[in-house]
Amino acid sequence: MRDVVLALTMPVLMCASGIYAAGAAWWRRGHPAPPPYSQAGLRLAGERVVAVAEAVVADEYALCGGGVGCPDDRGAGGVRTRNRRA
Repeated sequence: MRDVVLALTMPVLMCASGIYAAGAAWWRRGHPAPPPYSQAGLRLAGERVVAVAEAVVADEYALCGGGVGCPDDRGAGGVRTRNRRA
């Protein structure tokens, strides 16, 4: 009996995987994947991300109030990023 179960394991697994694949294909036909982004969609998404980042930086700088600990015109490492005379 043990040999029969072992011998039937592979056909059962093959049938189960076939049924799963058929069901997945049937479901995918009714629920197609969305189309990939177009170039214009990617550009708009990038512009949105930049706008949100600029708003966050502006809010944090406004919270700082230009006082002690706020960056002036120096970037990371104290390197001057604008042509401004001190």
